[in-house]
Amino acid sequence: MRCLSILAFVFVAGVLSKPVDPRTPEDVPEETPSQSFTRSDANKDDALTFEEFLHTDLVFEQIKRDEFNNLDSNKDGIVSKEEFDAHYDAEKQAGDDLKAEYFGQLFEDFDDDFDLKLDIDEVKKILESRFLLKTRTNFPEIFSKFDANHDGGLDLSEYQKFDADMPFHELDPVAAPIQTKKPILAFKTEKLPMMKPIAGKIF
Repeated sequence: MRCLSILAFVFVAGVLSKPVDPRTPEDVPEETPSQSFTRSDANKDDALTFEEFLHTDLVFEQIKRDEFNNLDSNKDGIVSKEEFDAHYDAEKQAGDDLKAEYFGQLFEDFDDDFDLKLDIDEVKKILESRFLLKTRTNFPEIFSKFDANHDGGLDLSEYQKFDADMPFHELDPVAAPIQTKKPILAFKTEKLPMMKPIAGKIF
């Protein structure tokens, strides 16, 4: 299984991985193919170079323009190597900080005996409560493969490897609790006014 932890913070990580919020098609004016060609033909020679052709997709162009402007920190119209590297270095650092916070909180919540290790029962609790997964009878063998020093628990580095490499197909989903459906409201048995007896007759 590729990174169980991604399930817990994929949304935030996804936001961090994008320099800007992408525009939706509704934000971009509609164009006919002819209008798109005319707009993209920068030198007006009735022909498109590859560079000009890239501008025919207005949604893509505006997304990349927003991304460029976000990378251009000093707003001089140029993205320097320093600006480019600084942006993605900061993005990587933010991702690393997020992972550190995630694993730190995980140990705080599930390391019941505060030994800075997660034993097999503590890992089972994580799988069941955080990921709604239950183990099979072969889980002790799987656990031991990640317990590199065979001390009966996974330290931070060992658990991170477990988190990244645990085979998903060796786990089963936790059965969802049975929820009682609300009873369907019964129709009133009272007759409609026109169906009520009138003067000894039923219509």
